[in-house]
Amino acid sequence: MDALIAITYRCNARCQMCSIWRYPTKPSEEIQPKHLRSIPAGLRFANITGGEPFVRDDVEEFLKVLKEKVKRIVISTNGYFTDKIMRLAKKHSDVGIRISIEGLPRANDELRGLHDGFDRGLRTLLELHQYGLKDIGFGITVSDRNILEMMKLYEMAKMMNLEFATAVVHNTYYFHKFDNNITKVKTLNKELDQLTTDMLKSKKMKNWFRAYFNYGLKNYVNGGKRLLPCKAGTNLFFVDPFGDLRPCNGMEITIGNLKINGFKELWNSKAAEEMRKKVEECDQNCWMIGSVAPIMRERIWIPALWIMRHKLQLLWEKKICMDDIPKR
Repeated sequence: MDALIAITYRCNARCQMCSIWRYPTKPSEEIQPKHLRSIPAGLRFANITGGEPFVRDDVEEFLKVLKEKVKRIVISTNGYFTDKIMRLAKKHSDVGIRISIEGLPRANDELRGLHDGFDRGLRTLLELHQYGLKDIGFGITVSDRNILEMMKLYEMAKMMNLEFATAVVHNTYYFHKFDNNITKVKTLNKELDQLTTDMLKSKKMKNWFRAYFNYGLKNYVNGGKRLLPCKAGTNLFFVDPFGDLRPCNGMEITIGNLKINGFKELWNSKAAEEMRKKVEECDQNCWMIGSVAPIMRERIWIPALWIMRHKLQLLWEKKICMDDIPKR
């Protein structure tokens, strides 16, 4: 099982595609590390996110609790607080860091509303890389403004031998956005095809599965039927900064609060059963890595067969067809 844990909705950025910063939590309202102690041990993955998690000074305390329960932890950040991030990384070199960068300097700083955001994010990446942290990388959330920035960032990631993650704009209560939209669909299709093809040519197996995920992004943008079912609330849970336990960060459903009740009690409750029924009926059709990665692992034969088929196409035809989008 995977966990998404947002420890704050405070943020120093002013992103165009996300309005969390307009609705910040108060420090007195936010979940504390002790409230996560009832989470069961044996989780495969946890993502610490926000808001911007490093506006808090106790990220390490969350790590201390989660490391007893989770095999792998990654922190998502805009990379602005370099000194804080480096102090943490030097103490916990087994923790992953993912920095959000939306393009080259002008595009990034415009989209994130953060002066010198690109410079600070890149500086953090370089210092983490120089220190020798292994699990580092950056990612882009694609919108109309930065479609043509995606491949430039990908090439930069390849040169630095860093992980490269992708997302497209979504509309959910979590982002406080309901007007995000991709209008330059043909342009994005072309760029995603190029990215997917290059990843399939990679020698890294992990990139092959990222290629499948990016195919899923194209499918999502073009209104295709979700490639894999969503099992949020079963193989994934989301804890928000108030301590509410939810299936994911896309559905505004809560089954209780970890400040009041233990995880096991909530997870096995009638409210949890109702939550899972609502997940099965959900029509949002979203394609975000948090909810996609667990089901990709559970049904690995589906992306694996897709990978095999398209790699054979590359071998025989030197190009691949990615227009076979399932219709809704």
